[in-house]
This record gives sequence, C-alpha cells and structure tokens, in this order.
Amino acid sequence: MIWKNYTVTGEDVNDVMVMENTAYVSYTIRLLYRFLYENGFSREKLTTLNLGIQQGNHGLVCYKNLMFTEPFLVEMNQFNIEDKINFKSAFFNSKNECCAEISSEVQWFDSIHMKTVATPKKILQHFSVKS
Repeated sequence: MIWKNYTVTGEDVNDVMVMENTAYVSYTIRLLYRFLYENGFSREKLTTLNLGIQQGNHGLVCYKNLMFTEPFLVEMNQFNIEDKINFKSAFFNSKNECCAEISSEVQWFDSIHMKTVATPKKILQHFSVKS
C-alpha cells in the first residue's frame, strides 16, 4: 500500500548497534502519518479536526537484525478497520530480505471530548479494507 526508505540512526539502536523494538514501532507510526499526509490529512489538519492517533498493541516478529547505518525499507501492506485500525508492516534490508514484521493497532482520539472515536468517513475512504 505505501512504503518508504530509511536508514537506521543512532537513536534507533541499543549498545550493540542493533535496532531496538521501539524504533520499529516508531517507523511504523511515522509511515502511517505519511500515508495520512499523502491523502490530505497532515498533522495540522488532524489537529484542527481535533483528532489524534492513540496507539494500542504492537506485535513484533524479528527475523534478522537491522544494524546502525543500515538502509531499510518499511512497507505498510494490510489494513483491517473496525473500531480500531489494525495494520501490518514489513521491514526489508538492502538485500530485500524481510527482517521484521509488525502488527499494530491504533484508534482515533477526539481531543475535545477526550475519548476514542470511530474512523472518520473522510479518512476511511482512503484505506483499502482487508480482513
């Protein structure tokens, strides 16, 4: 559905220069925001709509370590939208080997009413829903 190239930075790694689990989550959420931006929903627009993303559960399966300064690609490829948005992302190294897969769950949060809300219809139309 959407992909982007990145490079593992010093902020992403532990003391032995291996990318940490929290970095995988961070890149996945970053890619979600990029997808929203490309479909007309910048962070500023979401703020004016009083919408935010509330992160839920994440499941990471790591097949091969990504190391400091290593280029990689993140591909977000599956969505299931109900009360929550569940999606999967895959991380590939420069040899196009799948290094990790992450399943993520997010919800929309209404900052005025301080509660989670269903995905707005304006945003929902941009997702290709897969079960």
